[in-house]
Amino acid sequence: MEGSVLAWIAAIGWGVVGTAVFAVARMLRQESRADRILCLLYHRVVPRETYDTFTGTEQIFSTPEDRFRQHVTWLLEAGYSLVSLDALTEHLTHGSALPPKPVFLSFDDGCESVYKNALPILNDLGAPATVFVTIDENAWIFHRGEYNERRMTIEEMQSCEAGGISIGSHAVTHRGLNEMSRDEVLEELVRSRETLSEWVGVPVRHFAVPLNFYNRKTIELCKEAGYESVCTSDNGTCNRDTDPFRIKRFIVEGSYDLPAFQRSLEPRVILQKRILNALKKIPPKLLGERIWMPLRQRIFGIGGRWLTFRYLRRALLAGIALGFVGLVAITLRAFA
Repeated sequence: MEGSVLAWIAAIGWGVVGTAVFAVARMLRQESRADRILCLLYHRVVPRETYDTFTGTEQIFSTPEDRFRQHVTWLLEAGYSLVSLDALTEHLTHGSALPPKPVFLSFDDGCESVYKNALPILNDLGAPATVFVTIDENAWIFHRGEYNERRMTIEEMQSCEAGGISIGSHAVTHRGLNEMSRDEVLEELVRSRETLSEWVGVPVRHFAVPLNFYNRKTIELCKEAGYESVCTSDNGTCNRDTDPFRIKRFIVEGSYDLPAFQRSLEPRVILQKRILNALKKIPPKLLGERIWMPLRQRIFGIGGRWLTFRYLRRALLAGIALGFVGLVAITLRAFA
């Protein structure tokens, strides 16, 4: 009886392994496409002396000024072409040509350091970018955590728009949109787009999902609200076949020195990020935003540096190895 049960467990386990191997091979093929487009996500760019005081998750979400300059300089020297979100959206929507090895740079939240620290570096290097702004200056994203910054002023947003960092919407309150009513979501989408358009004097056409909490309804409402593209923080690259309303971006962690940054753009590493991203989506889906967000805040406060990709990757690979060893052991016992 025990052998029969173990045999069934082994059969199911090897079936899961086979499915996983096929899925991983498919994702790796996607990430290795010659027409891939890298869409990079930063949040805050801070002085080195400020960054060196961080012990928690701001090691992920903030990037030292010198390191940010190093990242962008290397991209240009390595032959990558930095493109605007308008150009990327035109390519995905209408097939307009992009230059070789395109890269799109973006910032979420709209913190003051984008204007103070990132804008001068990007201007110096002639690199375009987009910053997605949460318009409520009292939103929690500007007031909680290990380190926080105020939202950019209207004048600073105008300077960014004039200086090559276009303004996009990141909603009103920086809350998850997937659990809101239809009217609440439209209020977040329409109000932020209209307000930002008025502030910077040009139409705001692009949106980035706060917290990456979204669903199919969210995307449809973004279209209804008048946006022409939606950026997520689903890890992965884009290509000619990407839906402009599901543009994948991956976070560039502040802890990445230049070699780590270079490795982070490799297909195999992006594949690992995609797997981790899928696992990270499970808790908020199961628990909901009301329960998950306070728990997330507590985990961030305790976990700190252990939540960086470096350590999460090790945990992922260790988990896969242990699972495989366990499956082999069950198989050997079942058929002994």
